[in-house]
Amino acid sequence: MRSFICTFLFFFACLNVFGQQETFTGLVFDKDTKQRLARVRISNLRSQETIYNNSKGEFSLVARKGDLLLARLENYRSDTVKVGNQGVIIFYLKRLAIPLPQVTVKDSLLSAKERYEQAKKAFNQAVRLGNNQDLLAIGQSGGVGLSIDAIWSAFSKEGKNARRLMEVMERDYQNNMIDQIFNKTLVQRITGLKGDRLLIFMLNYRPTYDFVMKANDYVLASYIKMAYQKFMLSADAQDLSDLKPIGE
Repeated sequence: MRSFICTFLFFFACLNVFGQQETFTGLVFDKDTKQRLARVRISNLRSQETIYNNSKGEFSLVARKGDLLLARLENYRSDTVKVGNQGVIIFYLKRLAIPLPQVTVKDSLLSAKERYEQAKKAFNQAVRLGNNQDLLAIGQSGGVGLSIDAIWSAFSKEGKNARRLMEVMERDYQNNMIDQIFNKTLVQRITGLKGDRLLIFMLNYRPTYDFVMKANDYVLASYIKMAYQKFMLSADAQDLSDLKPIGE
C-alpha cells in the first residue's frame, strides 16, 4: 500500500513539473531580409491560444516546454518552433511570392535619399500642409509679413496630420540611411559574425543617424570594431538591448 502511494505521489509530482507553464518571449523575422515582421499570428497548438505580435515583431506567450508554436502571416510560409530551453523564441518566415526581378533590381538601386524624394512627391500635398517652417512671407515690395497659408497649416487638423506624416517620412528616411551605411555585408566583413549573432549585434549596436552621417569609412569601421569587442564580453547573452551604441 505504501509503495502504491509513493508511486502515485511521484507520478503526480512529475506531472506537475512537466506541466508547468511559463511565459516565453520571442521575435519574428523575414527569413531573407532579416527585417522584423509585425501582425504575425502565433498559436500554441496544444492550448489553442492565439496572439498577434506587436509592431516591433515582439511577442509574449504562455506555454509549456515541449509545446509546438505555429506562426502564420499572409503571403508567408508558416513556421513552427518547439518550446525548449531557448531564451528567446525566434521565427523566420519565408515569403511565398517572389517579386519580379526588374522590380527588385530597381528598388535595390534606389538610395535612401531617392526613396525619400519619391515619397515627398507622392505626398506633395501633405508636405506642403505639414511644412510650418515658412511662417514669414516676403511681399512684392520687399516687406516681410506672416503667411496666412502657413498659419492655417500650423493650426488646422489637416496640417497637423500632414506634419505627422512628414515626421514618419523623416524617420523612415533616417532609418533607411542607417541601413544603407551600417549594412549587413560591412558588419559581417569586419566582425566575422554570422546568423543570429550578427543579427543580435546589429540590433543592439545600431548607430544613430547623426553618427553615420558624420562618420567617414575609417570612423565607422573603428566604431564597429569597438562595438564588437564590447559585444564579445557578453558573448553568451541573448538580449543585449540594455547596452547602448558607443557612438551614441
